[in-house]
Amino acid sequence: MKVNDILIKRSLNAAINFSVIRKEGFKDKVRNFNESIDFIINLKDINLKDPKQRIDKELILPNKIITGDLPNMCIIASDEVLSEAKKRGLDTLDKNALEKMNNEEKNNKKKFVKKYEFFVVEDKLMRDVARYLARFLGPVGKMPKPFPSGYGIISNKEELNTAVERYKKVIRIQVKKQPIIQVKVGKKSMQNDEIFENIKAIVDYIADLLPHKFNHFKSMHIKSTMGKSIKISEEFLKNAGV
Repeated sequence: MKVNDILIKRSLNAAINFSVIRKEGFKDKVRNFNESIDFIINLKDINLKDPKQRIDKELILPNKIITGDLPNMCIIASDEVLSEAKKRGLDTLDKNALEKMNNEEKNNKKKFVKKYEFFVVEDKLMRDVARYLARFLGPVGKMPKPFPSGYGIISNKEELNTAVERYKKVIRIQVKKQPIIQVKVGKKSMQNDEIFENIKAIVDYIADLLPHKFNHFKSMHIKSTMGKSIKISEEFLKNAGV
């Protein structure tokens, strides 16, 4: 599949345009929340039974996709790192709480893991995390990963502060059971150029991970949370009157 930057930009404009509710005879209606913009890639000719062709990575985008002050993350740490996390208003778990978590009901552990998008762990507690939570974090792709696959393991409070800022730009890319990637690339309130830069970074990154690069791209789509899915193709845009 050929990837055309101009076509991506036109499709992004269309996705944002179609997020507005339009009805003949009525004033255009914009939804009263800041919709997310999602980017979807359908892949082809990959064998997901082969672990080498599965993808489980974290990627830092050029622009922030977190519009609030803090990412949705839980810090598992001790001593100085724990104190710094609490000071910054982050949700935390210390070693004692982690051990208590092991005695919780299975459903409570699942709810806890589901509550957060990312988990960041101080390196000295990684063994405990693996012991008590790995069976719940692993299946949903939230097990903290060291660099270069991820950025979830830290050693000190300086690295914590770096991680907090970094995770405002980080997305998780997973291809495990189905040959499809769906990730958030921004918010409707962002500049279109910023969202495009994020999309372009993902496209290039995924292509570099695949043996035959863009030949594995079957189709790409962009949509807002409540809006119409826009296929990135000349024919689709023409039929949609864009």
